[in-house]
Amino acid sequence: MKKFVVFAFAILMLASRLNAAAPVDDPTLRGGSRNIGDEELEPKDPVLATVFSILPGLVFHGFGSYYAGDYEFGNKMLVTEIAGVGLALWGHSLIHEPDSWNPYFGGAENAQQAGYWVKAGGVTLLVASWIGDVANASEAADSWNKDHQMQFQMDSYYGTGVRLALAEHF
Repeated sequence: MKKFVVFAFAILMLASRLNAAAPVDDPTLRGGSRNIGDEELEPKDPVLATVFSILPGLVFHGFGSYYAGDYEFGNKMLVTEIAGVGLALWGHSLIHEPDSWNPYFGGAENAQQAGYWVKAGGVTLLVASWIGDVANASEAADSWNKDHQMQFQMDSYYGTGVRLALAEHF
């Protein structure tokens, strides 16, 4: 075991030496003109934002808004989804285990009836947050592009079909 530890330590030391001797391609370390803190901005595609809100957004509500740069709305949709899941699970528990909730609702029948309403409220929150993200994603992407003076343009590409072009306005 002792030999293995010494061998592993020697390999790590050799790897760190080789890594330190590797040529550096970072322009900031070579005295290049790249400034620290500059952000490379890319325009947001409204169609892609909508697609992200539909497919991954079905599981994580707000995903399309996150892509579009609208983190505040995306957080609201995610919190609404979590609340909806919590209410739906609680309603499911009220419906299928009403005896556990007798002291709080005054009987199994009342607990079951309340469970249907609670579950319906949770499912409504789930569906509303997903639809809200789908409806807001493309508008959020357009808004982000306008705020950063960028836009997508669709134009023909030598008669071979449609291509996606980037137009920047300075």
